[in-house]
Amino acid sequence: MDRMSGQKNQNLIDIDKIYKMLFNEQKYVIEFAEASIQSFSEFSDHYSKYLLDKDMENLRRAGHKIKPVVQMLEIDELLDEYEKAKEMLIDGRPKKELEISIHKIQVICDQAISEFQQIINNLK
Repeated sequence: MDRMSGQKNQNLIDIDKIYKMLFNEQKYVIEFAEASIQSFSEFSDHYSKYLLDKDMENLRRAGHKIKPVVQMLEIDELLDEYEKAKEMLIDGRPKKELEISIHKIQVICDQAISEFQQIINNLK
């Protein structure tokens, strides 16, 4: 089911694209998936903390760290929400709106982590 609309969704992670990028080497795909799990976990935790703390500097650091992977994987909804969060901080939006954004990011990151774990499980 789609995270937001309740409709059937597609995977966030395009495994074929990852294989092509990593020269069809299974061990590289596993390493990439493991590193991605760590990256998405860290980003989700940091996003939540820094957004609620209204810590723009560290929020940007967290975003810059995950951005290359997210762009490569074309997870536009994560990038869009991250950009929106920076605007919310600038605008001084209420905590409830920040919490909604945190939930959206957590759902996206959890799905990415789950898909990468499934990739690893299928290859080991």
